[in-house]
Amino acid sequence: MSLPSPAVAPETAEPQGPEFDFLTWFEVNKKMLSLLLTIVIVAVVASMFLRYRKDAAEAEANKALIAVSGGTAPATSAAYLEVARAHSGTRAAERANLLAASQLFTEGKFAESRALFDRIVSDFPNSPTVPTALLGVAGCLSAEGKTQDAVAAYQRVIASFPTDANALRARTAKARLHEAAGQFEQALGLYDEIIRDPSGGTATQSAFQARARILQKHPELDKSSSTNSVKAATPAK
Repeated sequence: MSLPSPAVAPETAEPQGPEFDFLTWFEVNKKMLSLLLTIVIVAVVASMFLRYRKDAAEAEANKALIAVSGGTAPATSAAYLEVARAHSGTRAAERANLLAASQLFTEGKFAESRALFDRIVSDFPNSPTVPTALLGVAGCLSAEGKTQDAVAAYQRVIASFPTDANALRARTAKARLHEAAGQFEQALGLYDEIIRDPSGGTATQSAFQARARILQKHPELDKSSSTNSVKAATPAK
């Protein structure tokens, strides 16, 4: 009689597959993962807090600017500068500086106004207030009698921000400087550009009137009429 063969315990299969790899990696690195997760959570919370602080600071700055500009008496440049100083780093501070520079111009302090406009351009190079500040620089130069510098400054606005509304204003102001200096061809060229601009609005009508005024005194500069005369003199084939 043969004895029964002893039972052989089945071999335990080793876990295989990507699930095992991930679980093993997780067990080994779970402390590191926990630390990374904590860092991410802290960063998100800190970002939210800073944004809240920034929004709150912006709201407070806007409130201060409205309080200054919304009074019954005209705000002084000093009042705007105080808002800009007290709320430095906010968009409202940029606007306060711009308003202060404009008020300095109104007060006839052209050099101070220009210096502040220049500072806005250098301190906030990516701000939407830059085209207006550059136009302000040009206006101050013109008011100071620095005509050539003003012409160059207006051209900077036109070249740097061709689609901005301030480019149209710069063309108009530059054309008037050329006209006042007797540079009628340059003035006519700018008035023609304004007339061709579909967004010209009231500036277009002013340009038409200025063009007519120049051509009435200097009909020889009317290239369109001389072109028509040439066409009329040319016999039909």
